Amino acid sequence: MTLEQAIRSAVQNNKDLQAAQYVVKIARARLMQAGLLPNPRLSFSGYDAIFTNEPDEYELGAGFTQKFPVAGRIARQKDVARMDVARAQEEIRNAKLKLSAQVAQIFYRILILNRQIFLRDQLMQVDRELLDASRNRFRAAEVSELDVNTAQLELEQLYQERTLLKVQRSRSSIRLKQLLGQTFDKPLQLDKTLPPIPMLPDLEEEQRRALKLRPDLRSAQLSVERSSAQVGLAKAQRWEDWTAGLGVFSGQTVFPNGLSTGIDVGPSFVLTIPLPLWNRNQGRIAEAVALNQQSSARVRALTLRIRNEVAKAFFETKRLQDTVDRYRNGLLKLSDRNMLLAQQAYMMGQTSILTAVQAQRQHGDQHIAYLNALGQYLKSWVALHRAVGDYLEFLGRSGNHGFRSGERIHE
Repeated sequence: MTLEQAIRSAVQNNKDLQAAQYVVKIARARLMQAGLLPNPRLSFSGYDAIFTNEPDEYELGAGFTQKFPVAGRIARQKDVARMDVARAQEEIRNAKLKLSAQVAQIFYRILILNRQIFLRDQLMQVDRELLDASRNRFRAAEVSELDVNTAQLELEQLYQERTLLKVQRSRSSIRLKQLLGQTFDKPLQLDKTLPPIPMLPDLEEEQRRALKLRPDLRSAQLSVERSSAQVGLAKAQRWEDWTAGLGVFSGQTVFPNGLSTGIDVGPSFVLTIPLPLWNRNQGRIAEAVALNQQSSARVRALTLRIRNEVAKAFFETKRLQDTVDRYRNGLLKLSDRNMLLAQQAYMMGQTSILTAVQAQRQHGDQHIAYLNALGQYLKSWVALHRAVGDYLEFLGRSGNHGFRSGERIHE
């Protein structure tokens, strides 16, 4: 499994992301509800004077009323709901970006741990050879028991370090499986090829790309548009819904002299218009305007933070890249040569075991430090991709471990 395959698998199968994606369906359901008219009302009324002195007097009526929004209230509600749908989609994109960065970090950490374990295996093999040579020279009375014990302790230390590294790798593997939506007992085989180290892109270009790609910035910009739509909605709500009704009535009125009007049947019509005299929705309009100003301020603050995040990750990656290059181009070769000379000198009896062990430990420390620096470099490189939002484009294209170009690292 390459990094690209791991990220795609996580985006497709991660359980937390699957649960989060329902926010889009929820927002679309609210958009549907925002476009609906109020339900009509059917009303009945009646009056019967059966318990009075004029039992023939009565009045019956039935009516149908409907509220009608005015000033475009429903259209403004739909504008707000559309912004909520767009913001929900950006939230999902931001969740995918965070998930991709988490997968990349753990993926690279496992690769480095594999290299650390492999390095301990190599050092342990060298220590076994040194231990065997010490025992042979001890039997020949050429060295003391101190040489044998020193070599034995060095070997045991490497064994303990290797065990702890395996525990860390197991913990990281379980975490990666969790992100991929897999159970802990499912086998996970990763591509062990370490990624290339490319030339860093231009900082200003990366900052411009970040401002274009980052979904959290797009979400903040949509918040500004949503608050503008809320201002329009609040203004439309100054006029409450009008109520229009149609009905029919039937009645008879009896006068004191015993005469009656007879049975009257006729239509009725009613129109209710609320007048915005005292409550003109001033408070909600002012609140919406303030929310719009607040959203604009947040966009400016987030823009500055994104530019600084990209710059921080960029310069940190650059410094670590220089450190990795220094190890590759000089320190590792020097430590390899120094350990070889110390081993040969000990085998020939020209130096003590302490000198040989010290040279070997120095050799191991240099390689361990190199792998640690490489791990920090990969972590900062992932942070740079995360700050720019590269993994969103990475999901839509083929690539090599998320890097653009470059040479292979020191194996």
